[in-house]
Amino acid sequence: MRGKAVTESGAASSSFPFSCPVEVRWSDIDAMDHVNNAVLVTYLEVARTKMWDEHFELTSSARDVPFIVARIAVDFRSPIRFGDEVVVRIAVGSLGRTSFTLRYRVEASGRLAAEAESVQVVFDYAAHRPVPLDEAARARLAALTAAAPRPGATKRSSR
Repeated sequence: MRGKAVTESGAASSSFPFSCPVEVRWSDIDAMDHVNNAVLVTYLEVARTKMWDEHFELTSSARDVPFIVARIAVDFRSPIRFGDEVVVRIAVGSLGRTSFTLRYRVEASGRLAAEAESVQVVFDYAAHRPVPLDEAARARLAALTAAAPRPGATKRSSR
């Protein structure tokens, strides 16, 4: 990052209680001179991992993360270019018995670049099956719930 604050995007940004800056690397740029679509999913992972670490205290083992990602959907709104200041914002969209949904807003230099949604399933690696979300995790996730609009609710901008 170049040390400048990313411009807040008003009410839409305030609906997302967690945010994480992500630096655009030269290797993220594709032949179309913007961040490759697959790389954007990695930006979501970086922010999701940071959120989990800050709110659930990650350890050094990936096996201690009690969920697996079952689904990711991304709506691309505008290209991210090298030099853009990127912020990924996250809100918990819903809590189920064995899963939870995260909603994302990706901003590039203050403009909407993408909206996304992922579904995480709480998973017992030893038994190889989903398990119920425990009450402590449910309470922590509920604190990150906000009135975030569903991906696709924002009008598409031209690329």
